[in-house]
Amino acid sequence: MPKKEVLYIVVGLFLSFSLSSCGRLFKPDTFVQTMEPAWAVIEVREGLTYEKAWSSVVDLLVKRFDLEMVSKDDGYARTAWLYTWTGKLNRNYRVRVILKFSADKTAVHVKSDAEYGGPGNWFAGYDTILLETLKTDIMGSVGRMTR
Repeated sequence: MPKKEVLYIVVGLFLSFSLSSCGRLFKPDTFVQTMEPAWAVIEVREGLTYEKAWSSVVDLLVKRFDLEMVSKDDGYARTAWLYTWTGKLNRNYRVRVILKFSADKTAVHVKSDAEYGGPGNWFAGYDTILLETLKTDIMGSVGRMTR
C-alpha cells in the first residue's frame, strides 16, 4: 500500500473518531442524578422583615438568572433554565433555581434543579456546586448568624 493511501486512512480514522466523540454526552462532575433534589433550608435572621428578606433573595437570583415565575405573596420564585452555568453555552446541561419561604416567613427553602442529556432525553437531578453557592449567598444575605 502506498504511503499516501496509508496517510489518508490514518487521517480519516482520526477525523472519524474525533467527530464521533464530539457528539457524546459527558455528565458534569457536579451533577447528581435523582428524581427528588434536596432542599437546603436557611433560617432568616431575627429582626429582618419578610419584605427585606424577599428583596435580598430575589436580588441574588436576578444577578445570575432570568426569573420565570415569581409570587411574593406565596414566597415562591423559580428561574428559567440556564444553559451557561458551566461557564460556556452547553445545550446538553441546564440548571434552574427554585426557592420557597416557609409559611411563617422565618426560613428560605432552596433547591437547584439540573438536567443533562438533551431534548427528549433529559436526566433529572441537581448541581452540587450551584446548591452550595446558593446556600452560601443566601446565608450571607439573610441568614441567621452563628453564635
